[in-house]
Amino acid sequence: MDDGLDITNLRYVLYARKSTTDETRQVRSIPDQITDCKLLAAQLNLNVVRTLRETQSAKKPNQRPVFKQMINDIKRGVYDGILAWNPDRLARNMLEGGEIIDLIDQNVIKDLKFKTHTFTNDANGKMLLGMAFVLSKQYSDDLSQKVTRGIRGRLKEGRTPTPKHGYINEDGIYKPDGNNYELICEAWQMRKVGKPIETITDYLNKNGYSRKIKRNGKQVDMDKRILSKILHDPFYYGALVQAGQQVNLRELYDFTPAVSEEDYFIVQRLDYRKIRPSTPHKMAFYPLRRIVLCHLCGRPCVVAPSTSHTSTRYLYYRCDNTSCTRKKRSIRAKVIFDFIYELLQNGLNFTEKEYNEYYDNLTLLTDQKRQEVRAKLLNLRGVFKKVKQEAEERSLKIVNYDTTSAIWKVNNNKIAELTDEQTKLLDEIEKLEVQLREPETDRLTIEQFLNLSKNAGNIVQSADAVGKDQIVREIFLNLEVDEEKVALYRLKEPFATLLKQRQILPSRDGET
Repeated sequence: MDDGLDITNLRYVLYARKSTTDETRQVRSIPDQITDCKLLAAQLNLNVVRTLRETQSAKKPNQRPVFKQMINDIKRGVYDGILAWNPDRLARNMLEGGEIIDLIDQNVIKDLKFKTHTFTNDANGKMLLGMAFVLSKQYSDDLSQKVTRGIRGRLKEGRTPTPKHGYINEDGIYKPDGNNYELICEAWQMRKVGKPIETITDYLNKNGYSRKIKRNGKQVDMDKRILSKILHDPFYYGALVQAGQQVNLRELYDFTPAVSEEDYFIVQRLDYRKIRPSTPHKMAFYPLRRIVLCHLCGRPCVVAPSTSHTSTRYLYYRCDNTSCTRKKRSIRAKVIFDFIYELLQNGLNFTEKEYNEYYDNLTLLTDQKRQEVRAKLLNLRGVFKKVKQEAEERSLKIVNYDTTSAIWKVNNNKIAELTDEQTKLLDEIEKLEVQLREPETDRLTIEQFLNLSKNAGNIVQSADAVGKDQIVREIFLNLEVDEEKVALYRLKEPFATLLKQRQILPSRDGET
């Protein structure tokens, strides 16, 4: 330890972190950590020049933009030391823990202060700090294994805490929720006969459907988005898809389904046919369709040329939501593209190093996404089974009919349609199976990434309408427009995370 070091002359940054994905809720909240650290700073007369907050997990490296910016600022000499509640707030992985110790060795980090741990800048102090990082990693890994094992064990028994509409969850077991359950059953039957989602939603709300959110006690009604998810969830006939597993609740306990398996797949087939017409409707191509949103109501804008009778016609993006409060309904496409050109004119200029850091620590197909893909696979396989069954039944029915009879011709045409539908379904199923096997199929190559990063502005400006659309969709998730300008934009990954890491700015009170 440097006995000549005067800690009162050092500039400390207070770093508080509590991951929203922590398996345990025993870690003190961020406000509590900050309060404890400020009390310690007052006792030791420390000069705390900045307070940083973060809600990302420290289990894996390079996942915390605030932490990364803090380390970069320390390297640039903005801060001399770090004040935190416990060493595990700084790192629960050995890469970032080792980086902190290395910066101490280089005297870049001159001091560390913790509420629950005493650090001394000598051989023993660094050894104990390293052991603290090792123990926090071991605790995190062990806890993760136990939680995963517990979830999978309970799932084999058909027990899960996930709430479902129309059911009460008692210790992981689902039981019908009285009137709500009856209404959900009616919703399935209404959908089976082709009733629109909007009609079913109105019916449920008018007949008293209401669900209480356990987290905040708020009563919520049904809406179209929620109902659409319900009508594609195999849980409601007894198949629970979760944590990489599929269990049949009807075999594990006296589960009461809201819809029969046969009716469930009739509904899936109905939706499949509606969204995949046999003769697709041809329409004029307009760029950025459905990714330009109204900033006031959040709905996608309609894109179309002006209706003026002059020789010059302009492309507009228009909000057609009658309940939206905006006064000026449309905005010229030129305003949106000028914004994109200006944003991209100097290039995003990300590096190969940033690309590698992002992808080395990112699973593109998350567990949640895999779960959604598995559920979709289950639905499509069920639909395929029903289509195949109908084709076989019709084939058997016309065996004894003459090929010139009307019955034979009608059924033969129907069998041809069903065969074509089976082919399309098999293609969809194969794509989803490949997606599960190869989770990085959507990943940009390093050449694509660097080219987009450096030359996107020039590429977009010089491209035709189709080219502009393709390049913008590679970079932007969506853009929100008000009556005069682009008010907000969101980038796709990896650009969103990388740009966010560069743009961590201090707020008015010095906290991020």
